[in-house]
Amino acid sequence: MENDYDRIRAGIDFMTAYAAGNDSLTQYVGEQRRDNPAAAEQMLDGTAALCALLLRKAAGDTGRTQHEILQELAHGIQEHEQLAEEGQGA
Repeated sequence: MENDYDRIRAGIDFMTAYAAGNDSLTQYVGEQRRDNPAAAEQMLDGTAALCALLLRKAAGDTGRTQHEILQELAHGIQEHEQLAEEGQGA
């Protein structure tokens, strides 16, 4: 990838397929791999670039640090997993 725009655009494409569901994601990943042997690395890079941009935006919008936002996300995921485990054990 040549520039940040291309990286973020690739991340948007990947996340659009992800949000559309498993079939769309599988098809998108298959097409990318077929067209470009380095596609997996580029998809990962693009998704990371998109996440970094969104994290910077969220920090700017909320006045919190990127680290605080990441900690909150990690805490929320941990709570969600714990609740899911408790629900399965009941």
